Amino acid sequence: MTEPFPNLFFKGQLRPSQESIVQIAREQLASGERKLHVVAPPGTGKTVLGLYLWAECIKEPALVLSPNSAIQMQWAARTDLFHGGDHHQDVKDFVSTDSARPSYLTSLTYQAVTMPKRGGEGLDQAAKSLWVERLLEKGQALNEAESLTWIEDLSEKNPEYFKERFSAFRKEVRDLAGMKGEALEMLHASSRATLQRIKERGIGLIILDECHHLVGHWGRVLANAFEFLDRPVVLGLTATPPEESGKDRSDMERYKRFFGPIDYEVPVPAIVKDGFLAPYQDLAYFVHPTSQELHYIANVDRKLRELFERLCSSELSESLPAWVSRRLRDRSLGIHNAKDWQDFIRRDERFADAACVFLARDNPLSMNDIPPLPPDSAAFELSELEIVGTLMDRYVRHYLRRSEDSRDRKLADEAIADLRLLGIQITETGSQPCASPVSRVMAYSLSKCEALREILSAEHAFLREDIRAVVVADFEKSSAVSSEIGHLMDEEAGGAVAAFKALLKSESTDVLDPILVTGSSILLDDDVAPKIIEAAEVWLRQSGEEVELKTTQYDGFWLLKGSGGGWSPRVYVQLITELFQKGLTKCLVGTRGLLGEGWDANRINVLIDLTSVTTSMTVNQLRGRSIRLDPLQPQKVANNWDVVCVAAEFNKGLDDYLRFCKKHQTIFGVTDDGAIEKGVGHVHASFTDIQPEGIEESLATINTEMLSRVALRDLSREQWKIGHPYHPEPVRTLELKGAAGEGGFPALPGAVEPWSSGSLTMAIGEAVLGALRDAGLIVAQKQVRMTQRDGGYLRIFLANSAEEDAAMFSRSLKEAIGPLNHPRYVIPRSVDYQEDTLLSRFLPEVVGKYFRKLRREMVMLHAVPSELAKHKDLVQIFQKHWNHWVSPGEALYAHRGPGVELIEQCTRSQQIPKNRVREKHVFLNHESPA
Repeated sequence: MTEPFPNLFFKGQLRPSQESIVQIAREQLASGERKLHVVAPPGTGKTVLGLYLWAECIKEPALVLSPNSAIQMQWAARTDLFHGGDHHQDVKDFVSTDSARPSYLTSLTYQAVTMPKRGGEGLDQAAKSLWVERLLEKGQALNEAESLTWIEDLSEKNPEYFKERFSAFRKEVRDLAGMKGEALEMLHASSRATLQRIKERGIGLIILDECHHLVGHWGRVLANAFEFLDRPVVLGLTATPPEESGKDRSDMERYKRFFGPIDYEVPVPAIVKDGFLAPYQDLAYFVHPTSQELHYIANVDRKLRELFERLCSSELSESLPAWVSRRLRDRSLGIHNAKDWQDFIRRDERFADAACVFLARDNPLSMNDIPPLPPDSAAFELSELEIVGTLMDRYVRHYLRRSEDSRDRKLADEAIADLRLLGIQITETGSQPCASPVSRVMAYSLSKCEALREILSAEHAFLREDIRAVVVADFEKSSAVSSEIGHLMDEEAGGAVAAFKALLKSESTDVLDPILVTGSSILLDDDVAPKIIEAAEVWLRQSGEEVELKTTQYDGFWLLKGSGGGWSPRVYVQLITELFQKGLTKCLVGTRGLLGEGWDANRINVLIDLTSVTTSMTVNQLRGRSIRLDPLQPQKVANNWDVVCVAAEFNKGLDDYLRFCKKHQTIFGVTDDGAIEKGVGHVHASFTDIQPEGIEESLATINTEMLSRVALRDLSREQWKIGHPYHPEPVRTLELKGAAGEGGFPALPGAVEPWSSGSLTMAIGEAVLGALRDAGLIVAQKQVRMTQRDGGYLRIFLANSAEEDAAMFSRSLKEAIGPLNHPRYVIPRSVDYQEDTLLSRFLPEVVGKYFRKLRREMVMLHAVPSELAKHKDLVQIFQKHWNHWVSPGEALYAHRGPGVELIEQCTRSQQIPKNRVREKHVFLNHESPA
């Protein structure tokens, strides 16, 4: 290419994060670095950033590749933010979306340059040779001739299956070629021709948008294309780097080599606080399965329980308990025995843990000669299904399947079938997770449609005509309902169609005039259908699309279809989106395939996620739809809802909740006490990464609380503290539901108020901090801070402290306030209780309270923190501060004498802390760390 690069200039002002990235890019380019890797959430201006680097920094022809045509066109459209030269030439003159006519900026899809060969003599021959090789490897044929005969016979007798398998081997050949660096040779002629034209154009920059897709075929091709195109500058842009789980290791290594380390990562909270993304609340609504679904779930549990009881029956030649006990005594590993107990645990720790818990609980006499588990063993945290599943897996594989008795083998088949219903697949070599029909019932419970009405009714009551809600499901209709649950779930269960129909059935949600948009259907609420048709016809004419609209009327809705060359998902999604933006419909229902990556509607202020996906990439993309700024609603606060089905009393009854937790693993949100926290705890303090604390008992209360937050958008916006700086350094905090044993009056001079959960927690925190400071373990003069969260939860931390001090304080306070864990020293806590006297009973309260007498009682035994229990001098320092802030009492050595007796006594009387204390790293909005 000989013509000079045109003078192009950005019309606007870069955001702070964009300016930072541009500065980093200039420095790296100046040092000879050719690859830039940027991670930023949806809506943060990645497109403008890429165009700016192209136009004003690199100033060479560029190729932009995107995963779909919608994003491809966005790159071309956003060039309207630039102007060209002194004459303000339209930059679109320098832009092409046509692979046949590359320009200064050529925007294409990945598919345009990576389309593989569909066949061809060389590819077909290689695929057939690979098939022969596999048949020989598996002993399905004796020689090559026999293999070829088998393949030819299959092509004649079962042509459909032959085509399916041959296509799979073609793909494998292409993949193997890509792994060897020969991916370009496996491309379709049209893709090779496109790359050749791009090369002849002489590009100096490749922008790879949503580059997390480049793990697999696309990545293999582009790694080769980089060399073919003479090593241009590479800019990788993504909202979420790819997850390594489930990916080929060589593909992941190629991805890391190709893009290198992340050069700049923009956290969502920083963009919200800078004012370039809308603040948001993450909310959850909980439901129980329907009665029919519960009956099925309970029946699966019952069948497993009955089968397990049969396996434990003494009528068997060797029952499961007897077999487990024998295996532990013999240290048997199936084929051979372990040399000792430690070797046995090392070789099969999961079985050893499950077996010891089971025998100690149900068959304690069989534990003779078997070392007991330590009291703090993680084995006691195993769920019932984990214990039963592990034992049944080993019993089936190592005993029942090998039995000469056909009845034992039949029992093995029953056990395998029952465990599969609960997501455990027993194979020849072990057990592994599999799709669970019970888990599917929970994920796609019909109860979730009822929740839609509750959520949207509350949102509409607050937002009125400004509501713009989107409901996203995994699919339009279920394409694969297993036979086990076919009676429960029809083809619409859990899909977008079921959600749409549920909204039509309720007057409170039918007023939103919902529209369903999927890859094959548009369904219109009959109330608004005529108006939508009229507006659609106008839009199609103005867009120059030759489409004839056709409708079919059903009970409550119309089916809209179009005919003509212009009718496609790209066109009708854009059409319906614009009508949604204008308010002709207030609620869109769709699938994540259409309303996910690349889709943009900045008026969304309510997102209801019914999907079951948990990958951070998909979850972040989905939530990125709702947090874009809305010029018509500058005070917008988006509410992102999850609907979660729980039945905690049953096996797999928390699967949907665990999916919910996994979704939030990488999501930041503002908490009710104003901190920014990553993980499910920012939705509600009672949610943990293991299981919901009392969710079953407090389900209605939590739902009421969540619905009340709909009207608290202004408070949420205030908590985000937009315009204040974002402090990227995390602060170490403890979160708990109050110190154990609150109540009574402090047994301290001058106490006038009884202990509350907060005041007691704060007092123990002050005692710990004072002791650490006097001991010289924390030097700086820091302060204990505490905030209160919904549900009675407290967050306590050391303000403005270095990480080392915060870690020591948190660790020490957790030991002092949490359950005893083999402490070296313990210290009692007493409180005073007021008791009426004869005078106090008869005098008015205002006077009588002064005549009550006090009764002092020891209520709780606490651990002396390990940092302060290393020797007596340190223990005395802690005791002094404990006596000043918390209670009189003498610290006792816990490993002999009176200390041991006191621990045993308090354990029996339940006077030891049992409250759960969680350590969390959060980002504080109201102050900066040291």
